Amino acid sequence: MAEGKKYEQALPVGFKLTGGSHVYTIEQVLGQGGFGITYKVKARIMAGNIAVTTHFAVKEFFPSSCWRNEGSTQMLYSPTTKNEMEACLKDFIAEGQRLQRICSINSNIVSVNEVFEANNTAYFVMEYLSGGDLRKMVKANGGGLGEAAMLGIITPVAGAIQCLHDNHMLHLDIKPENIVMRQSDDGGPDVPVLIDFGISVHFTSDGAPTTTRPSKGVTQGYSPMEQFAGVSRFDPRLDIYSLSATCYFLLTGRDPKSAFDVNAATIAADLYGRASKVTIDNIVRGMSKDFNNRPATIRQFMNGFIANASSPQGGNSTVRHNNVTPQPAPDAGSETRIVSGGYVKQDYSRPNYPSYPNNAYNREPKRKSKRGLIIALSALATILVLGLAAWGYIALTSGSSKSSKGGRDSDDTSLEYAIDNDDFKLLKEYAEMDSARAFYPLAILYEEKKDYEKALTWAKAALYSTDLSDAEQRKANKLVEKLNKTINANNYYPSMASDDEYYSDSVAM
Repeated sequence: MAEGKKYEQALPVGFKLTGGSHVYTIEQVLGQGGFGITYKVKARIMAGNIAVTTHFAVKEFFPSSCWRNEGSTQMLYSPTTKNEMEACLKDFIAEGQRLQRICSINSNIVSVNEVFEANNTAYFVMEYLSGGDLRKMVKANGGGLGEAAMLGIITPVAGAIQCLHDNHMLHLDIKPENIVMRQSDDGGPDVPVLIDFGISVHFTSDGAPTTTRPSKGVTQGYSPMEQFAGVSRFDPRLDIYSLSATCYFLLTGRDPKSAFDVNAATIAADLYGRASKVTIDNIVRGMSKDFNNRPATIRQFMNGFIANASSPQGGNSTVRHNNVTPQPAPDAGSETRIVSGGYVKQDYSRPNYPSYPNNAYNREPKRKSKRGLIIALSALATILVLGLAAWGYIALTSGSSKSSKGGRDSDDTSLEYAIDNDDFKLLKEYAEMDSARAFYPLAILYEEKKDYEKALTWAKAALYSTDLSDAEQRKANKLVEKLNKTINANNYYPSMASDDEYYSDSVAM
């Protein structure tokens, strides 16, 4: 059982679970999330005429609102949730069968052997991976990996994600804990495998979700802002953000900040000296707050690394895509050494990067002439004088026209007036003209009118807007969550105990 944790609803160690092909004996509880429990089990299988004992991982559908009576193995739930539970169980089975098919296409997706029903619930049997996840690997390495090692891991993982996207699936929880190494039996390099499909969603060819359970799982630092509002359409850019954040972690050894707090300048500064400019630029694009600025597909994202192969500034790695692991080609002055797991760690000398805005890459102080300083101070003084003069003129000419509440006449049509006076009609006009500051107040007014669907539409518009501050987007995010709960009050799936379960859920699936 996982150290320091108790799983009161889990099946007991030693319990024999009868599947369709084998009998599985439970040895350990690996973890539990909002929708299921994962076990390490052993089973005897036949290799020709010889019986061999081997290990598997088994995922049990067991939402957090369910329970077992003492001494019983049957999953129980409230009669009021019967329809939801049956629908979600059906989704779980379909998901396992879908993964069973997809893993045969791509070996970097965790293998699923069989799906079966028992104990009033369902299970799928997966390969047991004992090689450790990327977080443990980076920690064992003493910190961030070199650029070539990062690309060697990410390239096959990207191929797995592209395979999911080609089959209309979003993973939605890509992070270091959910990429686990498959150890080689013949002394070859370990292979990264994508696991944990607990909150993944399948979509029709038209982009509509086929999954009935709500997809609201997020991981701080790895989930983009728009995922916090729930996932209702197929968009590969959700997974691209998470994969980019995982690249950041592999290079720095640190988790990125929340999507609401991160920005391009700090990402670039954190990655400075750890990778080539081309690689840094690609990660910065992939972690853009505005999803429109991210690559549209995994293939496009991975193509962003290819320039390293020929770039005179970024020759730290020769990168080839199409599921071929990059081979290291260190620059002069770089030190290359082999670390555990067969990966290459490179300690790069300072590349000759061009300077970036805000001095993000070039941190060396620049010389400033006295003449330039005098010119700058003179310009600043001029701006201050002109600004004070303009402020005084406005104060003198507008004082008599201010009303008691909004500070403007009743016939004023400005956005400030609309916001100050809760002018619904005017706010709607501004919102429909894409004035971002009108989105949130209009959502509030729709909420007061109990038109929750339209309120949600404008709250999401505020959440996704890049023209609003982080503080304004946080307010919009809280409103989106509130409206989602209000809209789904009568049919909201009861297993969502709290978001905290999903922030810490790293159960293999």
